Amino acid sequence: MVCAAVGLQPRFSFMLPWTLACLTAQGLQALALHAFGRNPRGWVLPCLGADFLLAVAFGWLAVPLWRTGLPAGAAGGALLLAGSVMTALMGAKGSRLAFAVTATPHLGYLFAAPILAANHEDVGVKAFLIGSGLMVLVTSLVFGWSRQTLLAEREARAAAEIRREQAVAADAAKSAFVAMVSHELRTPLSAILAGAGELARGAGGPAKAKAELIADAGVMMRALLNDLLDLSKIEAGRMTVESIDFAPRTLICDTLRFWRAEARDKGLALRFTGGRRLPRWIKGDPVRLRQVLNNLLSNAIKFTPEGRVCIELSMAPRVEGGLMLTLAVTDTGPGLGPEQLARLFTAYDQLGADTARTFGGTGLGLAISRDLSRLMGGDLSAVSAEGRGARFVLTLPALEGEEPPTPEPLDAPADGFSDAPAVLVVDDHEINRRTLAQVLEAFGLDVTVAADGETALLLASQTRFDAILMDVNMPGLDGLDTTRRLRAEGLNRLTPVVAVTGAVAEGDIVACQAAGMQDFVEKPFEVTALYAVLLRVLGDEEAA
Repeated sequence: MVCAAVGLQPRFSFMLPWTLACLTAQGLQALALHAFGRNPRGWVLPCLGADFLLAVAFGWLAVPLWRTGLPAGAAGGALLLAGSVMTALMGAKGSRLAFAVTATPHLGYLFAAPILAANHEDVGVKAFLIGSGLMVLVTSLVFGWSRQTLLAEREARAAAEIRREQAVAADAAKSAFVAMVSHELRTPLSAILAGAGELARGAGGPAKAKAELIADAGVMMRALLNDLLDLSKIEAGRMTVESIDFAPRTLICDTLRFWRAEARDKGLALRFTGGRRLPRWIKGDPVRLRQVLNNLLSNAIKFTPEGRVCIELSMAPRVEGGLMLTLAVTDTGPGLGPEQLARLFTAYDQLGADTARTFGGTGLGLAISRDLSRLMGGDLSAVSAEGRGARFVLTLPALEGEEPPTPEPLDAPADGFSDAPAVLVVDDHEINRRTLAQVLEAFGLDVTVAADGETALLLASQTRFDAILMDVNMPGLDGLDTTRRLRAEGLNRLTPVVAVTGAVAEGDIVACQAAGMQDFVEKPFEVTALYAVLLRVLGDEEAA
């Protein structure tokens, strides 16, 4: 519009054909770029040709501007060409060919315009041509420097991408390693917990106390192992939370009751306020909420030498509906400085060697607690000052829930099974096979063991079993493939199969069900949980 308005003046009539030529060249360039987007290899040269044509058309304006004889016209032509060269310099992005195609016409006009439009004897023209030559030199140097910078930047990006891929691969390897270590550690841990439980039930006096000590140590080991697994799942984005109805006051009171003895041993007061205003039932993940509370109370009691630990509960309505629960755990410990607060939720960080040496632990509890809080839609924060204790604040959204149906009571494991059902135990670890066999035989079951999937299939082709306990992760033929083959044909095509596995994430359970398994027992298993599963599957078998 500006060029058309100026072109209406007789002295600047050349603006109208110049505008038309530029618009035509830009249209051809747009068509070439559109085709290049569909077929990059076949349209490189046409795109460069369109760029060259546009540069020729655009730079031509400098010649008639110089011929006007006006000082402003000559200056405008020179500025137009200089600006076009700078644009070509940036647009080439380090490509010599692209720079040559787009900058050469403008540099050519820079020399040609004053020669065609002025007196050749004019000293000013000679000075301008010398300056133009220097500009070509400087432009070439600038292009060389920018090209080196762009190439270095591309190499840095490529190196960063390689490092990112290596980091992703390292994370995947770490997750696989954690999963493998978990599987291997759960094997002896199952035996420790099951054996300690059996000893505690059958012994008395000092022997019972020792058995309970072993069981407590096993539970502690399982908690540390679960922390490692949870962190690995969170980092891999595979951690999920559930939403079920539960009684929050009961959960909090049970958690406090668990820690009350340890607080009393240290001479600490353990207080809970605000619980009376809690709704009786809410929806959420009680397991993960209990895990966060356990971590907060454990830390508060561990780092408080004297005084008290308080849990304060408050609630506020949410605009989206439901409530926002705020649970604050406050202690009278030594407190934290600004630097410690900044590192507080960093995994594996225990605020110094003295902390790890004095109090132990893995440094994972608070990092996992914050991640779990955010997965549940809330958050976990901390405020503190040195010498004034610490205050951890958990915020959590909650919808009103309903009282779930009361589950049917289970018989005690000591009652056993009177009709001696036949059970096949499939596990590649001898310790697991021996542990399960001892527990199942104590239930009154007739137990057969298999060390791998192939042996299990052979035994299943000869004997009809009432239930099969199947390890999932086995070398060679794993538990999933073994179950699929069992379901295909044979005497045990309809026999209930129970997965005995440490991988109990939602995706893992879905995979087990898809393979044909009816239920699962988590490693390291608890005797009562194993017995409950056997009651379900063997009861279904008898009904069938």
